[in-house]
Amino acid sequence: MLKTNVLPLMLAEQPDNLFDVYFRYVEKTEAPLVFHRWSLLSCLGAYLGRQYWFPFGEFRIFSNMYVMLMGDPGTRKSSAIKMAKRILSGTGYETFSAERTSKEKFLLDLEGLEDENGKILDSNAAMKNLFGEDVSGGEPREVFVCADEFNEFVGSGNLEFLSLLGSLWDWDDETKPFKQRLKTSRSVNIWQPTISILGGNTHSGFAEAFPPQSIGQGFLSRLILVHGEASGKKITFPEAPPEAIKRKLSDMFMAIKQTVMGEATMTDKARGMLETIYRTYEGIDDVRFKHYSTRRFIHLLKLCLLCS
Repeated sequence: MLKTNVLPLMLAEQPDNLFDVYFRYVEKTEAPLVFHRWSLLSCLGAYLGRQYWFPFGEFRIFSNMYVMLMGDPGTRKSSAIKMAKRILSGTGYETFSAERTSKEKFLLDLEGLEDENGKILDSNAAMKNLFGEDVSGGEPREVFVCADEFNEFVGSGNLEFLSLLGSLWDWDDETKPFKQRLKTSRSVNIWQPTISILGGNTHSGFAEAFPPQSIGQGFLSRLILVHGEASGKKITFPEAPPEAIKRKLSDMFMAIKQTVMGEATMTDKARGMLETIYRTYEGIDDVRFKHYSTRRFIHLLKLCLLCS
């Protein structure tokens, strides 16, 4: 398996792992377990951001993920997403996206030069932007899109916005920022952007967001679709999870943040297993999955990072 370079002692001393504790946190809910599992993984990937990576040639693979929970109305997709978001918020994490936005406003928020009223927060950076100089260095810019109604966030058939999100999934350039000129003729310069997405959708909603012409578009190949059936649980009056479990989860998240960083290493056994998986995969005999098949292995490495 992939290994961190620093043993997280705080976690080693605890009898439970993160999944065990989280499943106790959500055990009295109606959402299927698979929704809770992937919500937790998405939140952890967003929380780690760029501080933990796996070297991949000249590039790095980070733990950020694009995940969409898929199911019929009433399968409690929103509940799973909101419960995970609440735990992440309890750690002090704040870089959540707006619930509804446009491509241009999303980029401006990610750049971080303006406040809610459009006022420039950093005049020096704004001047560099105006005269076309790189806004480089500093802290990476990151955002976590937690959208239980994904279509409200991105709109229906907004291929331009989806294309942008696809480009940002694996952005990794340590020498220059991500640049894009807006319709207002202003340019945005974003240093080391890191985007994570946890969304929810129904099958009809998915068809609205992704028309047939989006099948060959890059965003879909970067998106993990997690289908869930109704769990069958009927909880008339849900109870709030015990505060002790919520505090323990927050403590475990923060312990991971403090100890899991830097470059991940790999055991010889893991390398051999991953080699076999990569070389023997024959793909899906459907042209619509061609782009996904080319990124399937990267999805697996991201998952390995998170599980490690």
